[in-house]
Amino acid sequence: MYNSPVLYDQSETIKETITFNNKRKKHLIIYDQKAVSDVKQVLAADSQEALEYEHFEMGDSINLQDLRTLLYSQKMGTHLYIASDWDHAVTAFTEAIEAGFTEDEIQTIIYGPKRRYIYCMKCYQTSETSYDDEVQCTHCDAYMEVGPFFSKVRKGYIGYPFIPN
Repeated sequence: MYNSPVLYDQSETIKETITFNNKRKKHLIIYDQKAVSDVKQVLAADSQEALEYEHFEMGDSINLQDLRTLLYSQKMGTHLYIASDWDHAVTAFTEAIEAGFTEDEIQTIIYGPKRRYIYCMKCYQTSETSYDDEVQCTHCDAYMEVGPFFSKVRKGYIGYPFIPN
């Protein structure tokens, strides 16, 4: 069974800065206002090279139809760079996976805090959580130990309930 990739706080696609993959013929950069200056700086630095690139700036609200049209019109082998805050990055990443991009073809730079989710094994709900090793479920109030593995199916770290002392 195939499970689609999910962007999460420890995802292998998350990088510190944009670095072009020179093995790719085309580059698509999707970014929001927080990344404008960094994107322009990277493009100016690499402008000498014969890299083909296209860019798409996301506003406060993303026009999903425009984003989908752009992603679905890309040729195979296009490398995607997403530079934005967490919410915009998750939206762009999810749409890119739907359009056929793989994790190897995506590089993500997050501006601001990342989000972490936990899947409660007691009530079977997913909720946003802190980076503590022990947390309390926001749905059923169960105390949970945060497991080391992220479930792409459940879209969260597995939370193992325990009875506190």
